[in-house]
Amino acid sequence: MIFGIEIETSSIKIAQVGKKYELLNWEIIDVPEGVLSTEGVLDIDALVKNISKILVKFEVKNPQVAFAVSGPTDTAVRILKLPYIGRDEIETNLPFELDKYIPFNVKEVYYDFHILNQSKEKGFSEILVAVATKKIIDEYTTIFEKAGMSPVLVDISALALYNLYELNYLDHHAVVVINIGENFINFAIAKKNMPLYIRDSTNAFDMKMFKDNENEIRNFADEVASEIYRQIEYFKSFMAEENVKKIYITGYPTIYPVFISSLQERLDQEILLFDPFRKIKINKKIEAKMQKYAHLSAVSIGLSLRGTEKIK
Repeated sequence: MIFGIEIETSSIKIAQVGKKYELLNWEIIDVPEGVLSTEGVLDIDALVKNISKILVKFEVKNPQVAFAVSGPTDTAVRILKLPYIGRDEIETNLPFELDKYIPFNVKEVYYDFHILNQSKEKGFSEILVAVATKKIIDEYTTIFEKAGMSPVLVDISALALYNLYELNYLDHHAVVVINIGENFINFAIAKKNMPLYIRDSTNAFDMKMFKDNENEIRNFADEVASEIYRQIEYFKSFMAEENVKKIYITGYPTIYPVFISSLQERLDQEILLFDPFRKIKINKKIEAKMQKYAHLSAVSIGLSLRGTEKIK
């Protein structure tokens, strides 16, 4: 099994999913101010110390972990539709073609790809390419190793979100799945369990400020609604034939009913709470905890799914 670990500015979230899609363990660890910022790690030693708490809480030694990176300044996911090309040719040619599609120098990133669909007879290949800057991956890899863990996989938060959606749902029309994190908003648009569009945007709103403040919650809903609209319109600019029928949402502000109702008013579309446990069993010992934290668990659970047979 692989521990899925999501690190945000003020918290670390850890999930452990068994092979039969049972959430065996889940935990959240607070991170003190001054350790992390939207710009990156400020205090490496302090972050190592906080991550090391996982070993104590879960009573494990040198666990294998999957961690996520996010944000438009460090990551990108592109879905490319190309003339038919075999896997070997993709591996050979991608390093020379990648600069056309990503906002980074290919020498400064790690990348991977997955073939979504292809047909030699119809003459096309559709591939998903994920990239992240070497700087952020190398930094976090070193931190996990110093904390006594074995990082075996790096994912992008929006892809971890999509993987959890793919396990739990099957929609025959285009839908958008959104996770509102502390620093970034993750977007995944999918249809028939095929990703169509994966993006991140920056969340510049301090969510700690609007606890129980209805005006602040509505203001934040305005910001999020504008960003959802912008992302959907951009998606439609190159896939005009697709009409987004549903919006699933999870993350910090979804515990506030006024946030959901405000989004619905502004987007004039039903907003559905994303359920990470439609097809994932929750171990009895953490059922009560997950009722409280379900809205914060999606990315960490999606990461831990990498340790099951489900995820490619």
